[in-house]
Amino acid sequence: MPVIARTRLLLLLLLLLLIGITRTLAAADAPPSSVKDLQYGEVLYYYFQQDYFDSIVRLQIAQQQQRLPNHATEAELMLGGLDLSYGLRDEANRIFQRLLSEETSDVSTRNRAWFYLAKISWQRGDIDAALQAIERVQGSMTAATRTAAINLHSLLLLQQGNNKAAIGLLQDARSGRGWTPFLNYNLGIGLIRDQQQQQGAKQLDRIGDSRGRTEELRLLRDKANLALGYSYLQNDSPEMARKTLERVRLEGPLSNRALLGTGWADAESENYPAALVPWLELSSRDSTDPAVQESLLAIPYAMTKMNLHGRAVEHYNDGIRQLIEERQKLDQSISAIRQGGLLDLLQQHDLGAGNGWMQQLHLDSDAPALRYQLALMSSHDFQEAVKNYRDLLVLQANLSAWKGDIAAYDDMLAGRQARFERHRPAAQQALQGTRLQTLQQRHAALAENLVHIETTGDAAGLANPEEARQWQQLTTIGEQLARLPDNPDTAVLRDKQQRLRGILVWQFQADYKSRLWQSRKQLAELDTLLARSQQGIGSLQQADLSAPSGFGDFNRRIAANRARIENLSTQTGATLLAQGKQLEHLAINELEQQQQRVDAYIIQARFALAQTYDNALQQPAAEGGVQ
Repeated sequence: MPVIARTRLLLLLLLLLLIGITRTLAAADAPPSSVKDLQYGEVLYYYFQQDYFDSIVRLQIAQQQQRLPNHATEAELMLGGLDLSYGLRDEANRIFQRLLSEETSDVSTRNRAWFYLAKISWQRGDIDAALQAIERVQGSMTAATRTAAINLHSLLLLQQGNNKAAIGLLQDARSGRGWTPFLNYNLGIGLIRDQQQQQGAKQLDRIGDSRGRTEELRLLRDKANLALGYSYLQNDSPEMARKTLERVRLEGPLSNRALLGTGWADAESENYPAALVPWLELSSRDSTDPAVQESLLAIPYAMTKMNLHGRAVEHYNDGIRQLIEERQKLDQSISAIRQGGLLDLLQQHDLGAGNGWMQQLHLDSDAPALRYQLALMSSHDFQEAVKNYRDLLVLQANLSAWKGDIAAYDDMLAGRQARFERHRPAAQQALQGTRLQTLQQRHAALAENLVHIETTGDAAGLANPEEARQWQQLTTIGEQLARLPDNPDTAVLRDKQQRLRGILVWQFQADYKSRLWQSRKQLAELDTLLARSQQGIGSLQQADLSAPSGFGDFNRRIAANRARIENLSTQTGATLLAQGKQLEHLAINELEQQQQRVDAYIIQARFALAQTYDNALQQPAAEGGVQ
């Protein structure tokens, strides 16, 4: 195998080792599923929709309104995690430090806070501080937190070069409930890096031979086979390398690297016809992939070893042509990015909500600025830059929406003020009138009369209007009969008047208690209504005094918020412009590195082509000479 090929294999293996252990550390971020506060449930709704911006807004509002009595600590942890996802490491750090300084007795809360602090230090590149924080994660914890902590701890140790400590950590944790195939993969990588090839190969082989029930596990299986296969190549075991690499899916995201490694495994065994099979398949794939570009040189290399110099010359010339075309496409892409093509396409893309936007970024576009999007998105720095640019676009869109919404508050305030002025004369008239006072006097008179009736036992005082009319008529009739002379006729009339009067008295006495209770009830209701009326009058008086000044306060608040939105819009626009330039710089830098690699391939191909001509001239009988 040529020296440059061996070098690329080593670099690729090291890249796989680093990528394999950087699994997403989101397992410990999941909030609890039980909800006791309504506002916290609303926050979780947006959280699980991956709409983290709205989650933060609603969470902060609920905290300010003190609506999270049952989830105060969880809300703080969640807010810190969301701030961390937005890259607000200083703010997240303050939240977690505050939780730890409160000396809470909740071990789970302290563990999660230390885990987040370790994650912040790791993202900043401070490995020592991250290790100090992650080592504080101890005691009882959920399986998700334990798995994430072990994963991060092992990653930090491996990045530090302390392979033995990472191996010991993973082996000690292997029997725990949080053990996953990903930690098993990390263990295999650590063993290989510690020169324990046999033990490491055993761990990776177990993963590489698994069924993989989910896409995530299938990708892990491919990654394990790829890392193990290239490890075998580095240790001069081409047959084992070929068998391992053949287990990688032909249509998976790692298939190109697997095909390249399979060809080199056959080439190491000097089985060059077999090596041509995966390389020829690889050469027909997307030429932006470095593995495909390397196959353009590997194919004529194998043909030269088979003394097929004429065909080797053809493939070298064809490979040089394709590489030159690729070099020109890279120039076009860099030029398009410099002219703002990448940012234009990102701005046109549907932002969606949350981190799901990152997975939707793979656009089916022939635009030069996106021709190498897969290579660009493989860079962590570029992914973070795109995420930051996305977040700024979302913030800018929110501020633009608020610019329009703030005008609605002017309209609302003007409407309320007009309504106030429209109803103010009637309210002032009600304040100046004496109707309520008259009603209160009548209420007092009724109450006094009821007390008199109850004290004297005057049942007739509770008569209804019809009974009162009849009682009055009988009284008048009695007075008239008293003035008439005594005779049989007047005696009969007086007797009838007494009987009718007795019937009414009997009715009054029979219904006295119920009527007295009903009168008291109605008087109490009347008292309540009068009290409400008095309160209404007081409210009208207060509104008449405070409303005019309140309108002025609202006007000032609206004006202040409008100025704040304008200021934030200006800051966001400037930051968006700077982030866009950084994004373009990262993209151009990555593509320029690809240009350098393609240039190196072209030089190597031309040099190999010259050697092929020399070999053909020295062995003219192989193919009848080279034209």
